[in-house]
Amino acid sequence: MLHPSVATDYKTLNDVTVIGAGPAGCAAAVQCRRLGLDVILVDTCGKAGGLIREARLIENYPGLEKPVAGPAFARRLVSIVSAHDLKVRCFHADSIALNENVFEIYGNGECIRSRSVIVAAGTVPKDFGLKINGDVRIHRSILDLLSQPPKRTIIVGGGEAALDYALNLSDSGSSVSMLVRGSRLKAAGKLRDKIERRSIVTILYNTVPVSASSLEGITLLEAESSGREIILEADAVLAAVGREPRLPRIMNDFVHDRGNVRTSIHGLYISGDASLGSLGQSAIASGQGIQAALYTFEFLKAGNGKS
Repeated sequence: MLHPSVATDYKTLNDVTVIGAGPAGCAAAVQCRRLGLDVILVDTCGKAGGLIREARLIENYPGLEKPVAGPAFARRLVSIVSAHDLKVRCFHADSIALNENVFEIYGNGECIRSRSVIVAAGTVPKDFGLKINGDVRIHRSILDLLSQPPKRTIIVGGGEAALDYALNLSDSGSSVSMLVRGSRLKAAGKLRDKIERRSIVTILYNTVPVSASSLEGITLLEAESSGREIILEADAVLAAVGREPRLPRIMNDFVHDRGNVRTSIHGLYISGDASLGSLGQSAIASGQGIQAALYTFEFLKAGNGKS
């Protein structure tokens, strides 16, 4: 039963609500619309793009004639959503409940009622236990730094996201120091080769950050590197140490195997990074979004979701 303070239009019951407007959510919403379904597309920031905006270059998405920068790719998502008469509604989905075959999505003091739900809300950064002394900001998104790139940046992590951040910032002239926990980079192939050829990027292997403090606007990062303590100075610290699914609270018995689109609740599907549990490839996310849309269509076609 809804709380009295939650605004709800009981007469409105749409076919499917898509939560998240990154590559997976946009692909799902567009495919649902093409199949003739009544779609609501929501996103916390109220616009299409998601984390794809952070990417330096999209190089392996089928159909692209040449590499496309993340922000430009996000603009393409905005265009395709608009071309299918879809709008991204600014809505932060806190929880989902299934009540008499109707999904109730709560957030912003409102409730959206839907016959089915596709969650494509992406991921959030994992905590990594760095001790913070005083007024120090550890950035978890590169978007905060691109408008005015810092002269010196420390990036914590050695995966694809960390390397992409390092290339992006060094393109703008920022001197980058990468702190890698192990003896080698997690990322492989072209990305690793590009980083290793960048003289403006320094890689410190077997290095773990311990604490961060601030002195006259400069961040001092204490780390343990190959058994010895070191102190690094930087104008900004950016952490890329893993992510985890951003899922609304599901208020019913719920089972989901990572990487799968289907869940134990019929009519509830998860796609993209929210399903994979990490920062994945945009092509995979888009494919899972389309797959979720097809599952949704078959679910509703079979007469499910009727209250």
